[in-house]
Amino acid sequence: MLTMIGDMLNWLAAGALFPLMMLPLGSLARNNAPSAALWLAATLIVTAAAVIFAILAVDLSPPKMTPGFVATAGAGVLAIFCLTLAVGAEKLAHRLAAAFSTLVRRVGRLSLYLILAMALVQFTAVIMRYVFGINFIAMQESVTYLHGAVFLLAGGYALLTDDHVRVDIFYREASPRKKAMIDLAGTYLFLFPFCFVALWAAGPYVANSWAVREGSMEQSGVQGVYLLKTLIPIYLTLLALAGFVAATRAAQTIRSKGA
Repeated sequence: MLTMIGDMLNWLAAGALFPLMMLPLGSLARNNAPSAALWLAATLIVTAAAVIFAILAVDLSPPKMTPGFVATAGAGVLAIFCLTLAVGAEKLAHRLAAAFSTLVRRVGRLSLYLILAMALVQFTAVIMRYVFGINFIAMQESVTYLHGAVFLLAGGYALLTDDHVRVDIFYREASPRKKAMIDLAGTYLFLFPFCFVALWAAGPYVANSWAVREGSMEQSGVQGVYLLKTLIPIYLTLLALAGFVAATRAAQTIRSKGA
């Protein structure tokens, strides 16, 4: 059952999330039909490259062409293609970017409360240990859980608000159009490939953790490692959605500057 759930998550990633991420590229074309054609071409090319990479990689395997995978991927691609023809890639990407931005921002702000909870738990653990001589392993491990949750849930928010670490060699002095081109290229060459490869590999990894209800190695520790690992695909999805927003903004800048 859990293996099937892991497979379904991978199907959704390949059939819905992955094609959606190609929309900002399609929005570079001005009319609906060319934008749909550009989106479809980008999806097919990147899909072929991803499959070849999975075949050549040691620890990855290409998608198995099961009926469920083919049906999910085919339905996702067909639905997005029809929407792109009807609405246009630019409008569709803009609407989705607004929704994705709201979601990522809300999850990122939620992590602020986790930081507060982590500080309170750590303060309490220190007082109990060094003042009263009482030590709870579960309390200590919960700090690690909260710390990991903060980074995993706030990663997309940091990218969205441009608060992530940027190795700046020539970006700061570049024109807005060049910055947009750099952002667009970096998103598609580095960010999205990382998100999708890691998301595809995380499916079985998280499913196996759930299958055994993986917990702490300490008997009195927090028996919820599988819950923490569940945040990995959530983190990768939020990061991809934030990348979609950044790519949409970059594509709009390129279009406006090229007008």
